[in-house]
Order: sequence, then structure tokens, then C-alpha cells
Amino acid sequence: MELKRGISTSGILFASVSATIGSGWLFGSLYASKMAGPAAILSWLIGAVAIIIIALCFSELSTMFPVSGGMSIFPQLTHGNLVSFMLGWISWLAFIVIVPIEVLAVIQYAANFFPDLMLKDKLTASGYVLAFFLTAFLLLINVTSAKFMSKTSFYITIWKIFIPCLLIVLFFYKSSHFENLTSHGFAPNGMHGIFASLSIGGIILAYNGFQPGVALAGETKNPQKSIPIAIIGSMLICMVIYCLLQLAFILAIPPELLGQGWDKLTFPGEAGPFAGLATVIGIAWFGMILYSDALISPFGSGIVFMASSARASYSMSKSGQMPMMFQKLSKNGVPVLGLIVSFIVSLLIFAFLDNWQEMAAFYAAAICLCNAVIPVTLYVLRKDFPNLPRPFKVFNYRIVSFLAFYISSMLLFWSGWNIMLKLSVIIVIGFFSLILIRKFSNQTFSFDLLGFSWLLFYMLSLGVVTYHGTYDGGSGAIKNGVDFLLIAIICFVSLILATKFKLSKEKSNIAINKTIQELQNERKKYSNQQVA
Repeated sequence: MELKRGISTSGILFASVSATIGSGWLFGSLYASKMAGPAAILSWLIGAVAIIIIALCFSELSTMFPVSGGMSIFPQLTHGNLVSFMLGWISWLAFIVIVPIEVLAVIQYAANFFPDLMLKDKLTASGYVLAFFLTAFLLLINVTSAKFMSKTSFYITIWKIFIPCLLIVLFFYKSSHFENLTSHGFAPNGMHGIFASLSIGGIILAYNGFQPGVALAGETKNPQKSIPIAIIGSMLICMVIYCLLQLAFILAIPPELLGQGWDKLTFPGEAGPFAGLATVIGIAWFGMILYSDALISPFGSGIVFMASSARASYSMSKSGQMPMMFQKLSKNGVPVLGLIVSFIVSLLIFAFLDNWQEMAAFYAAAICLCNAVIPVTLYVLRKDFPNLPRPFKVFNYRIVSFLAFYISSMLLFWSGWNIMLKLSVIIVIGFFSLILIRKFSNQTFSFDLLGFSWLLFYMLSLGVVTYHGTYDGGSGAIKNGVDFLLIAIICFVSLILATKFKLSKEKSNIAINKTIQELQNERKKYSNQQVA
């Protein structure tokens, strides 16, 4: 049974915007300000430009092959199953991590009224119970059907865009302390603070909502039109909102609260930053609206990312990288088993990652590793198969591909060694899982070790540089500036290796034709369903 193509252009655009405007804006402005000071505004701009460049690569590939869970399918066409599995495994977990991130955001805001839910920034026993029921509610919405999920996201997104825009207007009107931009230095922690805030401060988490546009590609009515609009359009909309929110946050802070500097910033109700600040500047009534928004905004993202994680496991199952049972769909065309597994894993994550910021940093590292592979795949496909139909074509693919690869690598590096170590453990667990699946499954699966060699070199060398870097647990042996050069060299060598160690053209051509044939069959089935 195949996934239904029932999501329109507006549906997938609103799903992407809904995924993007989650808890990132509710917490990101505070954490980014503490790390970068007023220069956090630059952090949001840099993050937007970086993600748009990366998203261009996704747009070309996802319009060529609009399949659900596409992130793991793309590298399978050029470098085989092992690279594909690693990407699918990491992206699957990254999508799932968003669910507890958004649920925790809801609970953290609610803890201002019900203190028993959290102790400092960690859940209590009653908090865990509420987390269970909120996550179960997300599961219930997704099980109904993809079309209902899309419609639900539409109405939630209208609310999610309206509230931040209203906040910007009210904060600018009520309190504009322009002296905050320079009183303690525009960038008190220099470029280090700006770069660190991208990964650790929640900015990359906030911007990566374009990923569901790729994961849900196989369920759009007109993917060639819908996907570029959803991916690039959602980024532009959210960039404007996020930058204005950060500026409004900085200007609204009473100067006396900055007496000890940006990194020591604290105020009543800080657990819900914007709502607490609204009360401080005298618009407590709006603070109450923000508390209600803290329930709706994260829930919208949670709905979309739980759906995306289930589509990722569905796609991996079709590739023989997960048991075949993950391909079973409900009568509504929904991968229910994938949703149930996502629900269970979400609950486990609450036990292993302590707080919102740690979850956000892990997600940023995981998704940046996935993002790094996609432009390499685009580069190889353009080089080896220049005549394939491309509804959306990236200009000057050599420059854009390398730039996207380099940007993703720097973002991964800036997440720091502590997060990189945890990500490495997850990758090892994934490979052991693959070995077990291969041993006990009837599905045929070749590892394609040659195609994986470039990625192994990339991950090991980047890990060494991160360990000796200056970010979050690094030894500090490699100073700022030198790290830029070393990672550029790693990316350049990795790209050369990726063009040398890959699937043969014949094998890639077979995989590409098979994928195209499957897409044509799905479109025929969808057309027949529409006629019927």
C-alpha cells in the first residue's frame, strides 16, 4: 500500500511554517541573547542565509524525487545503502527529538502556573505524566490521516504567525530601550558567541522546519510546484519574524536587568521568556495570551515532526533498512507503526536528555550532519547525470553544493564536542541495529562500503577537529580562525573522495530508474483515485 498524495501547495507550505515556528522563538531569543548579546540579531540572519543555501539543495533533489522520507533516499542513489541508512537513522531520530522538545516547551511554560511540573529545568514525576499524555495526543492527531494533519497545521499556523507579529508590535510600542544595543557591547562574546548561539542557542532548531517539506514530498498533489515554495518560502517568512522578535526582545529588556551583563540576564517568569518579559514591561494581559500560544505553537511543530519521523521509517523500510512491518499503512494511508514507535522513542528521550537546550543542541548537530550529505549527493548527481529532468534547478551547482556542505559542517562543529560525542554514540547504535536487522530480516541488503568511505573520513576528521576546538567541551587547541580553514580542507577532500568512491554509474542508473518508476506508478494510482 502506498502513501496518499493529498496535501496541497498551501498545505505543505503551512506545514513547513508550522514546523519552523515552534518552541524555537519562545526560547531562542533568550538563549541567543545570553550567548551573543545584541549580536544575536546577526545570528538569526546568518542562520537564515545558511539554511536557505542548504534548502536550495533539498529543493532540487526533492522535486526530482518527491518521495516520502526523501532525505535517506537521495544518497542511496549515489553512494549506496550504508550512507543512506546512516542519514535515515540520524534524520529519523532528529525528527523524533523535536516531539519531546515541543512537549517540554509546553510544560515549561505551564510550570509558571503549576510549579510541581518542573524542578529548575527538569521534569518532575507529575511533569513526566503530563508529557506522556501530551505526546499521546500528538500521536492521535497523526493517526487520523495526513490530510487531516495538514488541515490541522493550517489553522494552527495562522495562530502561530499572528501571535509573534502582534508581540513585535506591542513590544516595540511599549518599550524600546535602544541603549541595550551597545551598553554592554554589541557582541560581548565576539564571533565565538555568535557562532555558538546558532547551534547551542536554538537558532538552527528554529529554522529547520523546512525538513518536513522534504519528508512529506511523497504526499503532495503537485510536488514540483509545492516543494520549492514550501522550503524556500517558509524560510523567508520565518527569517523576518525571528529577526524582528529578537530585536523586540532586546529593546524591551529594562536596562537595570542587564547590570551583570547579557550572560547573567534573568527576570521574573524567565522559564517562559517572552511571557515573563511581557509582565515585566507592563502588558501582563498579553503575557497570558503568550502562555496560551506556548501550548499551540509547539504543538503545531510536534504534529508535523511526528508525521515526518513516521515517513522516514516508512522510507527506510522500503529500502530494506528497517523491518517490512513499517510499510504497513492504515486505511487512511498513514504509517501507524512508525507513529507508535516514534511515540515510544519520544518518551525515552525525556529520560536521556535533561532539558530543552540540551535537546535543541542534539537536534542541531544531528540535522546538520544530515544536511552535510545532501549537497554532496546533489554534486555527484549533477556531475554524473546532467540530463536528468530537474523541475527546480540550483544555479552554479558546484559553488552552491560546496558552500552548503561547508556551512553544514561549520554548524555541526559549532555544536561542540559534548554533543558530537553523544551523536557518535547514536551512530554506533544505529549501525549495530542495521546488522541485527540484516541478520534477522528476509530483506536483501548490501552495505556498499566503498560508497561509505568518504563519509567515514569526513566524520572522523571533523570529530578530531571538534575535539580540539573551542566549542562546548573542546580542548581549545585549535583556535578560532584556524578551525574555518581546517574544516574547509576537510570538506574539499571529502567532496573529492565522494566523487571517486561511489556507486558505479550503471548501479546508480538502475536505482534512479527504479525510483522514477515507483513515483510514476504512485501518480497513476493517485489519478485513478481522483477519477473514481
